[in-house]
Amino acid sequence: MKKLISLIVLVMLFFQITPVSASENLNVSLHSQYAYLYDQQTNIVYLDQRSQERIYPASMTKILTVSLALEKIDDIHQEVQIEQVDLDGLLEQGASVAGFYVGERVTYEDLLYGALLPSGADACNALARLTYGSTDQLVEAMNQLVTRLHLNDSHFMNVTGLHDEQHYTTPYDMAMILHHALQNDAFEDVFNARVYTSSRGNHTWASSLQRGKNAYGLDISQIDGAKSGFTDEAQLTLASTMTIDEHQFILVTAYAQGQYTQNHVRDAIAVCQYLHNNYHQVILYKKDEEMADYWILQSFDFRYQYCAPEEISVIVNKDISENDLVYQIDTPTFLVAPMEAGEKIGTLSIYNQDQLVYSYDMILLTDISSTLMERILYYGLIFLVVGGCIAVIIVFKKRHKK
Repeated sequence: MKKLISLIVLVMLFFQITPVSASENLNVSLHSQYAYLYDQQTNIVYLDQRSQERIYPASMTKILTVSLALEKIDDIHQEVQIEQVDLDGLLEQGASVAGFYVGERVTYEDLLYGALLPSGADACNALARLTYGSTDQLVEAMNQLVTRLHLNDSHFMNVTGLHDEQHYTTPYDMAMILHHALQNDAFEDVFNARVYTSSRGNHTWASSLQRGKNAYGLDISQIDGAKSGFTDEAQLTLASTMTIDEHQFILVTAYAQGQYTQNHVRDAIAVCQYLHNNYHQVILYKKDEEMADYWILQSFDFRYQYCAPEEISVIVNKDISENDLVYQIDTPTFLVAPMEAGEKIGTLSIYNQDQLVYSYDMILLTDISSTLMERILYYGLIFLVVGGCIAVIIVFKKRHKK
């Protein structure tokens, strides 16, 4: 697991998300003063409400805490022990806890769920100690990660989200942090959970979504998962996911006032319902459908056919049909071998009424080889063909003169 996550991090460093804005923000009223909504598959942004401004994340911080801890855990079912240092100072700070006690035997899985569902600072401290040696070292790793992800408006001072003037992020940055975390299936399982009972049956916790349903009867059925937060300075914050026609969206909202109102969850529900009611999927290319055809130079393969590696689709307003979209593919006529898989060889751009809706990078799927001997033979063949044509022309002209 650790090797897989490290590979994902490296890939993300080279292929940063470049968002494409939808024509307008969703027409939905929010309690939150800040919001950012985008489609993870297409990177299209559907709601941008002060997303680049700094906020206090509160317990959304624990998304980063848990995802980084998972990178160091080989077996989530391994048993570990709670120590006094994991609990020190939490009562005085007014931190939320999962309810672990000193000497308790728990699994890593218990700590992961305890950190996200009841927002347990005790679980976060234990994860930091067990995976990085201390909370300070995990905080250092948190700041190193956001630097590698080029999230320049995020800085963390603790693993719990307790208020600190130098502990901040933006809705956009937090969306990217959650996107990174969701590359790990184990994280997504915890993030999406509604209720969890610990391995020895000592604790049962409900997520912020489930608490909203239980207390206010909120319909959370269309929300995949969420992590909430609250401090007096941050007010209500929420990072959530929702799926529309197989496209998973990330929504981050911040500063919804009213600690016990569940206004942050209400905002997520309102956004999700608006998407379901007003947007639909348009399939641009089916998997394996041809998109472009190339001549290949310096290779005896001669031709390369680019086919969609997966179904390519976009989520657009229901007023827009497939016939309203204009396709534009910008590619070179020739590819020059050798080339390695992963190189960009073109761009698909989708327009609606001259406005860019979606941009898709066409990436070479396989290596195109060309050895030195192939190039010698290739240019030798060209020389023979061209030389032969010139000879024919010369002979023809001589005979024509006679």
